[in-house]
Amino acid sequence: MKTLIPLFLLAATTVSAATEPPKFTFSGQVRARAETTNVESYSTPLKRRGYDTTLLRTRLGVGVDAGQGVKGFIQIQDSRSWGSEATVATNSGNLDLHQGYADVLDLFAAPLDLRVGRMELQYGDQRLVSPLDWSNVGRAWDGARLRLRGMNYTVDLFETVVKEVNVAKRNGNFWGLYASCKAMPAHEFDAYILGRDQGDGTFTNEHGTLGNLSDRTVGARVKGTPGGFDYTGEADWQFGRKAGQRVRAWALAATGGYTFDHALKPRLGAEYDFASGDSDPSDNKVQTFDPLYTFGHAYQGYQDIFAWKNGHDFKGSVSVDPKPDWRAQADFHHFRLHRAFDAWYDAAGTPIVARSTTGRPGKDIGYELDLHVKGKFREVITLWFGYSRFFAGAYVRATTTRGDRDWGFFQAAFNF
Repeated sequence: MKTLIPLFLLAATTVSAATEPPKFTFSGQVRARAETTNVESYSTPLKRRGYDTTLLRTRLGVGVDAGQGVKGFIQIQDSRSWGSEATVATNSGNLDLHQGYADVLDLFAAPLDLRVGRMELQYGDQRLVSPLDWSNVGRAWDGARLRLRGMNYTVDLFETVVKEVNVAKRNGNFWGLYASCKAMPAHEFDAYILGRDQGDGTFTNEHGTLGNLSDRTVGARVKGTPGGFDYTGEADWQFGRKAGQRVRAWALAATGGYTFDHALKPRLGAEYDFASGDSDPSDNKVQTFDPLYTFGHAYQGYQDIFAWKNGHDFKGSVSVDPKPDWRAQADFHHFRLHRAFDAWYDAAGTPIVARSTTGRPGKDIGYELDLHVKGKFREVITLWFGYSRFFAGAYVRATTTRGDRDWGFFQAAFNF
């Protein structure tokens, strides 16, 4: 809440100085999602054979235009799962401030905008910085963002605090410089550097030693839609230090597709995602790529059992639009580890199976088939449902003694 004090002071000053009454806008969302699976997790110990859960997320937002190029936005969020309270007569503390920021536009009479407060961040294809909208909570950052606007480009400089402790130099900070250019029609190009610095000694290296983190991710991204084709490409180099060890890791992702000229808009697509793993647990170097604040669920399968981290993901997809604002899609993934001596990570970047000291289980994680349909039931109601099947590979069967996994979901969102 400390970061919001300057925000409220700024808003109060600008509202009092405005020559016209402030203009308010209201927005919100009520979203429910049911999920079911026959295998709870591949991590050990396995407590039960499967699970069913229903998640509810409610957001209410108020925007204010105070005039003179000053705006503000506050968004309250309640996140819960059905039946999580002890009884219907109890109340859980699930309410929080999701966003709360002030915008000052055209600083110094230049195309320069400042945002201060708690905000969502989203860049590129969300492979490295995403508000993770699939989550029942989502992500938001406390800090400041300065944006330079050009006719065909934007340049963002931001600094955020992701963990605050009693000594400033031990805080966890996430910052970045992100430039995006759209000078060529139907194409865009991004270049960026993203940094993390945290000095509270809570990070663990591959020897199990605790220490600090200071790393940098430098990358570039291209995207285009020439004619019926579409493509994206992104590459990243990561370096720095983690708990006293050198970080040297890299990753790349490429997609391509073609949409046919037909009423159903059929599209065929392919994707390849790679992220380096660690080849030697006994050396003094961290080679496992960390995708920062990724939107993993959107890429490495809907079951969230694979990450853009120590792995290869080969994907093929086909989709059609059976009616306006509706899409039916099928995706097929093949997952393999990059390094057999590194761990198998889930979408959150957490090891499902700890790294192997022998590499004997191999690299074949398995295959996943995702079938999903999304569209508008009414103008303000969006429906989304799907089914996924994971076919366990030799690595999974050897390290977990478990087999295939089914997972399904149904989501309805009321947006206003």
